[in-house]
Amino acid sequence: MGSRGPAPTPTALRLLRGETRPSRLNRAEPTPRRRRPTMPPDMSVAATRVWRRVLREYGASGVITAADADVLRAYCEAVARYVDAARTLEASGPLIRGARGGELVKNPLHQIVRDNALLLRAFARELGLTPSARTGLSGAASDTADPFEALLAQMS
Repeated sequence: MGSRGPAPTPTALRLLRGETRPSRLNRAEPTPRRRRPTMPPDMSVAATRVWRRVLREYGASGVITAADADVLRAYCEAVARYVDAARTLEASGPLIRGARGGELVKNPLHQIVRDNALLLRAFARELGLTPSARTGLSGAASDTADPFEALLAQMS
């Protein structure tokens, strides 16, 4: 059986949201180095555009790091597949002729569009790219030392 309830919020996001109670922070949480992910050279052109757009708009927050490169790649490829399938579905219509003749059947592209929409929504939630994932953020993280983090470091 899987874990119940929403996934725990990472400590970095808790700090950005203004959490000040040390009892609510996981000081033992692994923290990856604050480097931006490097774009893989073998990504499609469409996925590359998504990668660049995401990092341009959200990369400075420091929430997406080099450790998240694989998840970001999967997100970018899901977005590219979704857009391609949605365009093709729009051009061909929701119903097509069946293999045995004249009966109309649901276009199989519906399933591809839906699957990729679910994938990109799940990856976006993991990366903090949805509006609900950003709710309560008070500002971008910076590379300079945060006074609250310095206090926590002194306490441990």
